[in-house]
Amino acid sequence: MQEDASPEHRRPTIKDVAERAGVTKATVSKYLNRAHGYAMAASTRERIRAAIQELDFQPSPLARGLSRSATSTIGLVVADIRSQFYPDLVASIQTAAEAAGYTLVLGSSGDDPGRELDIIRSMAHRRVDGVVLVAVRSESDHIEYLRRRGIQIVLASRDLPDLVADTVVVDSLAGGRAATRHLRSLGHTRLAHVAGEATVKPFADRARGFALETADLPGLPVEVATSTIEGGRAAARSLLDVASPPTGIFFASDTMALGGLMACADLGLRVPDDVSVAGFDNVTVGQLPGIGLTTIDSDAARVGERATELLLERILAPAGATTDPVLITRPAELVVRTSTAPPRD
Repeated sequence: MQEDASPEHRRPTIKDVAERAGVTKATVSKYLNRAHGYAMAASTRERIRAAIQELDFQPSPLARGLSRSATSTIGLVVADIRSQFYPDLVASIQTAAEAAGYTLVLGSSGDDPGRELDIIRSMAHRRVDGVVLVAVRSESDHIEYLRRRGIQIVLASRDLPDLVADTVVVDSLAGGRAATRHLRSLGHTRLAHVAGEATVKPFADRARGFALETADLPGLPVEVATSTIEGGRAAARSLLDVASPPTGIFFASDTMALGGLMACADLGLRVPDDVSVAGFDNVTVGQLPGIGLTTIDSDAARVGERATELLLERILAPAGATTDPVLITRPAELVVRTSTAPPRD
């Protein structure tokens, strides 16, 4: 059966929008590409916006991309979307991208460098205009892969030993020190740290912060775990199921700390009466009554927003413009809740 090609059934075009708004097709095209700085009177923008809404017009991202060698698409690569840390970060990046007229494409590497590279390659093939990397480890090969293809990159929440791209992070070293100092200020001397993988620089910095603040307390145990609830749970059980367990534990992430709370319940230990627990990230679930996790605020929403702003600045910069990468370090703030208290003894 032949489709009905009447105006009310066919897909509206830029020409239809232009006629409805009483402007030229070129003006509508400029409105659709407003993220690229085209000037336009507010009344004209409003007429075009109303026409688009009335006609239910959906611009073709591919056609827009071909017209200016771009796709108005930003890629976001995270380590593990199941982590409690990512919702605020992803939401802030998506909000900032959409406000600028960009679509966000999300990929989760599962903390696998090989899979991370596959996702990055896929995004490059989709011709994304830029990528926010949150899943990077210590190597910079993935960044060079994107850079060779003319794709802009910003790192968010995870940094590398060398500043090879614009980077926005919270101060993990200062945060590790603040969390450990808090436990010591309460009187804890039998302390332990559940660390993340040393190849991830923020985790290494947090572990160094712990070490610096406990340098006068030799022999404190450190367990390395995957940044998952189960990883934190297993590490905490190993630390606590001994004759003289620590009275305070600093976890490299809130996700691991949540596993630590489960381990305490497994062993019949009360938090904070038997053991104080501190984390890092300030995830939403840690704020719930009954959990009350003491933590370091990773400022995820602002980190994501600022990283997206930097990426858009790179994307929209004049052709040939080059500037050195910048590092923006957000302060680490301690948030004290009910999971920490002085030791009973």
